[in-house]
Amino acid sequence: MKKEKDPAAVAVGRRIRLARQSRGMTLEQLAEAAETSSQFLSQIEKGEQNMTTLKFGRLALALRVSSDYLLYGRDSLGDFVGLAAEFLGGLSPIEREMVAQVVVNLQGVLDAMRPENE
Repeated sequence: MKKEKDPAAVAVGRRIRLARQSRGMTLEQLAEAAETSSQFLSQIEKGEQNMTTLKFGRLALALRVSSDYLLYGRDSLGDFVGLAAEFLGGLSPIEREMVAQVVVNLQGVLDAMRPENE
């Protein structure tokens, strides 16, 4: 009989995968940065495994996200990071590239508008 996955573990795994993908990291790269194995991370991302708080902390640091985002899908930045990650995670690679180009162009406009003394 197949063990049912905990919906909370599946949600955490999904957010870990979205954060990893949004940073262009492979499972192997994240595993190395978080001092764990890619096999273990794969199970985490699928919601098939739980982790210790120590591993959880290392993972959040390696991904440069808050533990609130990984656990609850919200961040101290008013949910903007979590919302962006979930939105981008639903896009195709081509659509993500298009969004990235828009963001780069927007940053250029904002930089040009910013006073020089800021």
